[in-house]
Amino acid sequence: MATYVVVGGGLAALRGAEQLRRSDADAEIVMFSEETSPPYDRPPLSKEYLRGDWDLERITLAKGDTLTEQRIDMRLGARVEAIDCAAHTVRLADGAVQGYDKLLYATGGRIRELALPGTGLAGVHYFRTLADADAIKAAAAPGTKAVIIGAGFIGVELAASLAKLGCEVTVLEVTSYIWSRFLDEELATYIQGRCQDQGVRFLTSMQPTAINGDGGLVRSVAYTGGELPATLVCIGVGILPNVELAESAGLQVQNGVVVDECMQTSNPDVFAAGDIINYPDPIFKKRRRVEHWGHAEYTGALAAQNMAGEHKPYDLLSYVWSDVFDMHLEFAGEEKDFDQMVIRGVLADGAFTVLYLKGGALQAYLGVNAPPREFRVLQRLIREQAQVADKLEGLRDRATDLRALFS
Repeated sequence: MATYVVVGGGLAALRGAEQLRRSDADAEIVMFSEETSPPYDRPPLSKEYLRGDWDLERITLAKGDTLTEQRIDMRLGARVEAIDCAAHTVRLADGAVQGYDKLLYATGGRIRELALPGTGLAGVHYFRTLADADAIKAAAAPGTKAVIIGAGFIGVELAASLAKLGCEVTVLEVTSYIWSRFLDEELATYIQGRCQDQGVRFLTSMQPTAINGDGGLVRSVAYTGGELPATLVCIGVGILPNVELAESAGLQVQNGVVVDECMQTSNPDVFAAGDIINYPDPIFKKRRRVEHWGHAEYTGALAAQNMAGEHKPYDLLSYVWSDVFDMHLEFAGEEKDFDQMVIRGVLADGAFTVLYLKGGALQAYLGVNAPPREFRVLQRLIREQAQVADKLEGLRDRATDLRALFS
């Protein structure tokens, strides 16, 4: 009987454990999670859960009795301190040792901390975990002066939710406009404007310099252009992959844990999944590390299948989605490498798709309130790296049927 150990307690780890049980009915499966709560869904933390629309039960991915029925031994509050690949063991913080035949490393990421005075004041919160969401929810009351540091997806989602809860929200961003990695100034201005219409204020090209307090409580946020009064500060400036255990175990690490197309690490009995992997993307013919929900779910299950003896290579077009006020955003592909941006539709209509091209081939899209029926066509074009430059007129016109255009 095989023994599988899963290190991690997030989505990738859970889907891996569940798939291991489906693939191997007799195996012993032990899952170690540092968190004290069963695996939960992270995307709603900054949206539905924070606003109180959804409760904890709704975002919990696996109830205890479900895991028991699957004979998955989940150990919460259990920190793995070392992996010994030669001995095929893991050592926990309490000194306990667990052996394994195959191991799934799915430790996810941790918040990126700012070297900023005052981050330890009461009322200052980083955002990553269920506990972070609970703390911010408890502090968010109508009239609360909230400052968000960082205008990535999480920062803007937090700003929208806090505004809906009646807070006075200001977002501080060091770049000249939000989402500058994949939007131009016109598009960013549009998104910012929609948020500003709902009460969110943006201060761009501004560097926070200190968080000031009074009696241990946050009082204001100083930045290069002035000072903002604040009773609640939320920091969302990205995450760092938890690769330290992998490094100390001798696994190859380079911008994440390096895996092959089957999620196998440099050690044949250790596989990895989720936010922490550096994997070969077969569509874009390069190595990538992405932090997407769908990617975590997919790679957790894929790694498990291959741990159990299959040989299935990675074949996912990575995607992500977000909801900000009345804007539903869907993103797929590789948005970091493009030389042309085409807008399908008209911004003023409130429903459009941004298409990212490189050398005339479609690389990615961002849909804002766009019809889902078009996404399947766009995904096929991305997978095929299809040349679309000769059909830009039809691409720009929302009335043009994409299926007919690229039949």
